[in-house]
Amino acid sequence: MAGLQNGATFPRLEMAKVGGGEIVLPDDLFGSLGVVLAYRGSWCIRCNAQLASFQRLDAELSAMGIHVIAFSADNEEHALEMVRSHGLTFPVGFGIDMRKTGQILQGYINEERGSLESSNFLLLSDGAIEISVYSSGPIGRLAPEDVLDYVSRRRMRGSL
Repeated sequence: MAGLQNGATFPRLEMAKVGGGEIVLPDDLFGSLGVVLAYRGSWCIRCNAQLASFQRLDAELSAMGIHVIAFSADNEEHALEMVRSHGLTFPVGFGIDMRKTGQILQGYINEERGSLESSNFLLLSDGAIEISVYSSGPIGRLAPEDVLDYVSRRRMRGSL
């Protein structure tokens, strides 16, 4: 599996959003840098840690013009639990079809758990994929410190 290629436009995804409304990717991130976090589910301890870490660094990410959107196949109740337990202020989508979304994102499916494995992306302001990080199991995902460092270094070189 090759995954989505850097430079390609992130594919269109629509999903329900915790708190009402919907998330439309990549449209909801146009005009800013974006981090897209497809996470396994509220049951995953590493996903909880990842989303909590992005929330802890939300002010720094926002100051650099980086916006975060996360989603999973969780039902609304479990997604809301994730938002509340970590005080998430960035949009969180729920109820995605893991097989369909897995095909669109070219990510790994965990049939045993009934989840899409972690598939994370850094998008440019025009919706192009700058970085993709795919996991075939419970470990391996994008970290907010890495995003901040990468964006900072690219901006210093004038290449972002």
